[in-house]
Amino acid sequence: MLRYCLVALRATRSNLSLQTTLHLPPKCTLVGSQRFFSSSSVPTIGIVEYDVVKKLPREPQKLLIDVREPDELTKTGQIPSSINIPLGIVSQELSACNEVFKSKYGREKPQANTEIIFHCMIGKRSLKAAEAAAALGFKNLKNYEGSWTDWAKREGLPK
Repeated sequence: MLRYCLVALRATRSNLSLQTTLHLPPKCTLVGSQRFFSSSSVPTIGIVEYDVVKKLPREPQKLLIDVREPDELTKTGQIPSSINIPLGIVSQELSACNEVFKSKYGREKPQANTEIIFHCMIGKRSLKAAEAAAALGFKNLKNYEGSWTDWAKREGLPK
């Protein structure tokens, strides 16, 4: 059983310290530990359009992540080949070891240079998810700005 990182804040009158305890199963290694970047070292987040996303089922080396909540997908459906990682847990899931990621999502965890395309309903949450991935050290990040709204319109699906 995987035990997640436990972060405990301990405050005293004179200081505030951050204590981190990390427990990983034997075969797991932590690849994407969180880093803080200056504005000059943050990777640029690219923008993709419908035509690029439409081709993704034929490009398994790329990863399409839908950051909407599961109940939103139940109402609308999802873009083929996408996996659902809600915005609130994107950092946690992209920090998991490969074995855990693969057991949840049926594919290898992305490497730092894997092309990852994020989408949501209108492109705002997906941009936040891309920024969170950049903070973890991922470098080849894209945002499908039109997101589900654009996809549904072009595919004739409910919005």
